[in-house]
Amino acid sequence: MNDLLADIEGDFRVREGWVYLQSAGAGLAFPGAADAGGRYYRDVALLGCDAQPQWRVEADGAKQRSAALLNVPADEVGFFRNTSEVLNLAANSMTWQSGDEIVVFADDYPCSLLAWTHATELGASLTMVHPTGPDTREQDLLDAITPRTRVVCVSHVHPWTGVTLDLTRIGAACRDVDALFMVDGIQALGAIPVDLTMVDVYAAGVFKWLMSGFGTALGVFRERTRDVLTPIFRSYGNPPPSTSLSYAAPNFPGLYVLNATLQYLEGIGWERIHDRVRALTGELLVGLERIGVPALTPPDLRAGIIAIETADSAYVAAELQKRRVSVSDRAGRTLVSPHFYNSREDIDRFLEEFRDVVANR
Repeated sequence: MNDLLADIEGDFRVREGWVYLQSAGAGLAFPGAADAGGRYYRDVALLGCDAQPQWRVEADGAKQRSAALLNVPADEVGFFRNTSEVLNLAANSMTWQSGDEIVVFADDYPCSLLAWTHATELGASLTMVHPTGPDTREQDLLDAITPRTRVVCVSHVHPWTGVTLDLTRIGAACRDVDALFMVDGIQALGAIPVDLTMVDVYAAGVFKWLMSGFGTALGVFRERTRDVLTPIFRSYGNPPPSTSLSYAAPNFPGLYVLNATLQYLEGIGWERIHDRVRALTGELLVGLERIGVPALTPPDLRAGIIAIETADSAYVAAELQKRRVSVSDRAGRTLVSPHFYNSREDIDRFLEEFRDVVANR
């Protein structure tokens, strides 16, 4: 693990004296991100509209790198504004009938629930799964799928428990009833390996684990969706009879940044990055057990988020902030999310400060 830190020394400039453990909120940018974003504006300053060929080079680079990361054909990858836009485009590009069923988790992120508002107005029903516990989350979902199910929509990694779902297992259950499987991947992509073999739509903003800022999201629409989705929005990017849901220009400055960041991450190595996230979260779990505060996140279902039940999570997060330790407070839990740029010392510092805050509450 120390070898990786040596390779990236000086690349991440978090505030001096601070420990940053909130990558599930927004990932730190490496210095090349600012250079890449500036290059777009320098291109425009020099060339104006004549810089379009260079915009396309950067966009194509980002698409090819994203496709390679996800092991899907490049023509199945599109760029949108955010995760919510991708899920809303998918939901509203379907034809709905009375009796159609959409299966979601009741405690999921809002975009996984609210994207289906228009579908329910047209007669579809929203089946809200209430998980009985972190360990049973996946089985509770599988038990809710019926022959009437047309869509299952979930977060790959639940943002408030850190629980990771087996996409292949759930996708296979969807295929058994001819339902589409749509996934919010924003808390997974970049932190853990992702297999889209059985996924039909995958949406992921790039400002968290891919560290590439707001305003850009990947939308992966697999071949299986092309006969089911009729684009709700059309423009010069997808005139009829195109089945593409990319209807207009993407965020080109953001794609300059995404392309540069993906190139940087490829240079480190995705396997090293994923292994490091797993090692750091593993050390965090061991440390929490040692101080007598077990995590809510099951060790065998973890990705990059470790959730801790605390009596007053807002107080804990605020006190840690005073001690220059940055974590999240969501749904009554303290959420700790290290990325590959964190160290063992960061984990130890959190544990020390967290134990003291809880003991003196």
